[in-house]
Amino acid sequence: GKKKNKGGQGAPKAKAASSSGSSSAAAGSSGAARGQQQMPAAPGQPGAPRMPQGAPYPAGGYPPSEMAALQQALSMMTPQQIASLMAAKGLGKGGKGLPMGDDEYDDESDEDGYSQEDDDMQHFADVCYSLVNYWPDAKGELEWKEKEIDSIVDPEDRALLMPVVTTSLLQEMRRCARINAEFLAMLVRTDEEARQFGTIPNNHVVQDRNSVKVRTVLRQFVRDWAVEGARERDEQYGCLLEALQRYIPLDQPSQTSQSSGRPGGRPRVVAPGSGLARLPYEIAKLGYVAQGNEFSYHMLQGSKWVLNETSRPNMCNIYPFVLSLENRRGVRDHLRPVSIPDVCPSDALCPGNEPQSELSMCAGEFVEVYAPQSNAWDAVLTCFFLDTAKNVFLYIRTIAGMTRPGGLWANIGPLLYHYAEQADSISIELSWEELKPAIEKYFDFKEEDVREAYYTTNVSGMFHTRYRCKYFAAIRNDRPVEGKSLPVFGSQEKQECNHDHGDGHSHSHSH
Repeated sequence: GKKKNKGGQGAPKAKAASSSGSSSAAAGSSGAARGQQQMPAAPGQPGAPRMPQGAPYPAGGYPPSEMAALQQALSMMTPQQIASLMAAKGLGKGGKGLPMGDDEYDDESDEDGYSQEDDDMQHFADVCYSLVNYWPDAKGELEWKEKEIDSIVDPEDRALLMPVVTTSLLQEMRRCARINAEFLAMLVRTDEEARQFGTIPNNHVVQDRNSVKVRTVLRQFVRDWAVEGARERDEQYGCLLEALQRYIPLDQPSQTSQSSGRPGGRPRVVAPGSGLARLPYEIAKLGYVAQGNEFSYHMLQGSKWVLNETSRPNMCNIYPFVLSLENRRGVRDHLRPVSIPDVCPSDALCPGNEPQSELSMCAGEFVEVYAPQSNAWDAVLTCFFLDTAKNVFLYIRTIAGMTRPGGLWANIGPLLYHYAEQADSISIELSWEELKPAIEKYFDFKEEDVREAYYTTNVSGMFHTRYRCKYFAAIRNDRPVEGKSLPVFGSQEKQECNHDHGDGHSHSHSH
């Protein structure tokens, strides 16, 4: 099974710096940027991403006599207190929602002076601390593994162990884990906005869910930026890129609302849930104006490094499977190094330090960032993304609204529905039979198929998860977007949500 959330802990929404709310800029436009990625400001700084506060669930089912009192009480509570109340009352999935007032998304500050910027900054710090904490986390796990080996005291059983297991194996695992730790700490150290969080305070405890997401980052580097991930990329990114070139050729000028006044501009393409940004990189390399969107600060720190700080292929070796002893063929299979990146992004996007392509990254929750961007994109490419929605109708309306008539939506991925297993979370889980008519309302299908795919697979391991994915390419018709869905995210939920399609099980799937 695929883990349930692609990328990990949620990043706040990107504050609109323009009418589109995106952070797009020509790749390589800043002097030091080699990888052509413009990131939003650090949390708490001007222009920083922010998430709206408010209860996670819409109102419903309360008689008028109770509504006013409930709204008054809720208006004095923080999202954390609301979540605790809901848990205590057994509210959530399948239960009665809490009513909200008209100021549901008032995100300035509470009466104690607490602001959303403070919350964002702490969340960003927590992500950085978890990256820096990899070695203490790995060390604790290795100590436990050593105790397990030492517990084999029966002479006959111990004689069956390969000598390497009782002598050097754990020492080699520690060495590889330390290399991973140095790499992950570098993701913080090389980022000007993150390095202030390069030392973990004595009173800080890294949450387990963040430690899991750190390991997901290592696996995602294999998928997106290693030779070992080439098969996955070819099978999944390849069909999307082929559809893009077939239906939105480069010689067709952009026809979006953003291209007015810029005749002859190249087509604009966005890749939501782009993880470590390989898909938007490939889009930009073809010559399109590309933007990646990502919700996870863990993934954003990785994409910052690979796009902005790499100067040659195979700069680093990592050991993404070093702590995974299950499903090995050989005793040292988990110690196999993986070299990253397989290509240097700046070589293709900025040859000779001269920008040739446009690539940007935008941090934030997909619907909040792109719902206001009417007819702003020529194409939307979604890979293992559609089922990350709590309410998939929200995604469909957003994609329909942001795609100009005649534009393309190409998709590949399963329908796992990342929030399906979370008891206190909204999760609208539709079959393809139900989902397709909702898409056909705004898009005309040109291609449709079922294709097998893997996600962050250890190619040398004995356990592989294979998905039967729905692939389609569809063209936006001229029907205006209709209807409106209630909000599905509260600010606390956004921070705790996961996006990860890994082989493990958790929608931090480690989707």
